[in-house]
Amino acid sequence: MSNSLKFNLDDHMLAELVAIWYAKMRDDFRINRYFYDRPIADQIASLKNLMRALLANQTVDPATLSRLADEAFTAAFARGNAKPSLVNNRDFAFLGALMNGNIVGDDDGTPRLTLLCPAHSHFLRLQPVDDVYDVALELLQATLEQLKIADETAVRLINFVALGKKSLMGRGEPIFDDEEHSSRFSTHG
Repeated sequence: MSNSLKFNLDDHMLAELVAIWYAKMRDDFRINRYFYDRPIADQIASLKNLMRALLANQTVDPATLSRLADEAFTAAFARGNAKPSLVNNRDFAFLGALMNGNIVGDDDGTPRLTLLCPAHSHFLRLQPVDDVYDVALELLQATLEQLKIADETAVRLINFVALGKKSLMGRGEPIFDDEEHSSRFSTHG
């Protein structure tokens, strides 16, 4: 998965862009509840590595992209479970089906959520709506304006990121699929 857009963002500019954009997302009341409370430096580092690979001029191996996406989703959205508990998310998974219908689909043709990579499940378990992605795009636009990135590059970058909406919301294809990594989302396991 590589692109032919040939972005001219040096590593320093990309690092600054990701840091400011991420800070804006973490500060925005409309979407900050989705992010886990890990040190922001850890979250930024993994997102920067993923963005660097996605915007690379050379082809990036899908297995490598999947690993980088795993790291980014884990850093941003994975919740720790510090306290042992007799109750876990599997015990009440049936409530989602009773209240909302089958949100993950099944073999009867109901649409399924598809994972980009295994750690994508951390984000999808938070049940995001499309507006979440729209807010992230709005904040990316504000970041590009703040950094005074050239209009042509900014428009191409916004369009490139906008293409990922369907996949990030679980309606796309996995980055890399093999027997070891399942792309089927499940609320209970």
